[in-house]
Parts: sequence; structure tokens; C-alpha cells
Amino acid sequence: MKLALAIASVVFAACGTEPAATVDANGGSPDGTVGTVTNVSGTIAADTTWRDTINITANTTIPSGVTVTVAAGTTINVTANPSLTITVQGSIDIQGSSAAKVTMKPTVATGHWNRFAIPPGGQVTAHYLVEVGGGFQLSGGKLTLIDSAASRASGDLVEGTGTVDIEYSAIGLEPGGADSTHCALHFDLAANTLKVTHTNLSTSVYGIMFYGGTNADFTYNNWFSNTYNVDAQGPVSGNFSFGWFGAKPPTGTGVTATNLAPARLTDAGPRP
Repeated sequence: MKLALAIASVVFAACGTEPAATVDANGGSPDGTVGTVTNVSGTIAADTTWRDTINITANTTIPSGVTVTVAAGTTINVTANPSLTITVQGSIDIQGSSAAKVTMKPTVATGHWNRFAIPPGGQVTAHYLVEVGGGFQLSGGKLTLIDSAASRASGDLVEGTGTVDIEYSAIGLEPGGADSTHCALHFDLAANTLKVTHTNLSTSVYGIMFYGGTNADFTYNNWFSNTYNVDAQGPVSGNFSFGWFGAKPPTGTGVTATNLAPARLTDAGPRP
């Protein structure tokens, strides 16, 4: 048994990572078996899978052509540094499940890290991710969040220009939660493809600053506990229909908001 434990707790550090530490049989894996703690920073040189516990200690880049897969149940600790950025030029595929979510949080409970930066060609895809303290900035890439939750950004949580697909998720907290986010969503330029549906958008100063985008799909969402739910300006078009608004529903040129729900939708937010 001692030999088996010793073998199971060896970690080989890949290029772009620091040497890894190990934990005993009480840590790491969600099934209670021996797990590992791996420290990550710099450039990830080849396809890899993150599992058990990942500590991101400094700026990290996933270059074009490289995919990082994150296994269900993984915990990602990010050093609480407001300038720490994870740049995704390739792709990161976060494969959480309802029974084994992937959690991502700063190393200090009240701290922040900067964000995922997603340039052209970059893709961040997440299922059942619970992310705290950071955000997502697009500059031509693609963000997909399904059955996920994100909150407590130091600024705007999802912002920039690119392709956004957010479904059955929660951007913000339930009423009474302390959230530092300024805008749950903030889009400036017309070159956006935007779909945000069946999602709770809450506890921010602005649910959305919608200043750029056409034919955007914002249907079937709950908007609540924001200082301002929707601020739509400029030559935009977006459909906010079939949603529930805890305060005044959106108005303005380019905004469609019909068949609004009389009560909070029960089919919005992460699914069990």
C-alpha cells in the first residue's frame, strides 16, 4: 500500500508549469483518492489536462494550437493579483458536471485576479464552472458558458468584442450577496455575436452596458438586484423578450422587450 501511494502521488511537470507538489490521500481528487497539486505559470507548450488542484501562480498563456482540458471536480486557485491574466490564444475546455463542478477562485477570499483574455482564435468553453474574483475579456475570441456561475469581478465580468454564448448560467449573486462587479455584461463594438439566454444577471451596478451589437439574443433571462438592469445606447439591436425584470424593463432604440414574465423565471440559472 505504501508503494502504491508513493507511485500515485508523483507528478511530472509539463513545459510551462512549475514543479508540482503532492498531497496525501485526503486531498486533491473529488472521489477521495490520492490527488495532486500542480503549480502553473508561463506558456503551456503542449496539450494537457488539468485535474485535482491547480495553482495558477503568475500570468499564463495557452498559445494557438494548444488545448487545455480541465477535468470535472478540479479546483483552480489563482494567486490574488489584480494584474494576473490567463491569455487563451488556443483553447481551454472546462468539463465540469453537475456532480463535480470546476471551481476557480482567488487565493485570498476577498481578493481578485484579472481575467481570461480571449484574442482572435482563442476559445474558452466551460460547463459547470463556478468562477469567483476574475472575468472574461474578449478581443475577437469566443466565450461559451453553460450551467456556470461567475461573480465578484474587480470591474466588468464579461466584456469586449467577439462571440458570446451564455446559457443556463448566473452572472452575479442572489439578492443580498456582496458583489464587486461593475457590469455583468459590457459590449461596445458592433462586431459582436451575442447570445445570453436562460441566465440570471444580478447584483452588479449594470446588468448590461449594451453599446454594440446587432440581432443579439437576450431572451428568457432574469434581471434583478442591479442598480441598472439594461443601459442600451448607440446603433444596437437586441431582443430582451420573455425575461423578468426586478426593476424597470429596458427601453430605447433597437431594444425589443415583449411578453415579459410577471414573476422570476424558474428555468433560468444553472441547471441541477
